Amino acid sequence: MDFTKIFDIITPLMILSLMGVIMIGYGFVNPQQENNVLQFMFGIPIALGAAGFHFLIRRIVNYNVLYMWIIEAIIVGCLIYAFPRM
Repeated sequence: MDFTKIFDIITPLMILSLMGVIMIGYGFVNPQQENNVLQFMFGIPIALGAAGFHFLIRRIVNYNVLYMWIIEAIIVGCLIYAFPRM
């Protein structure tokens, strides 16, 4: 396995998807928490949406890892910039 395959799997949107899975897991670990339902309501769309968007971008750029990283980094950067302003 070379670096191209590793960077093809680990991308900014897949890291964002992992954050959604962690939110879901945190909801399972702490069921006595007050906003437990929100963990699922926000975690599932984040995980599935980011993973689906990753595979869509991957197909659009014809599996070119560099273009995929550039596009996903811009998208995740815009989300990080816009989220505190909502």
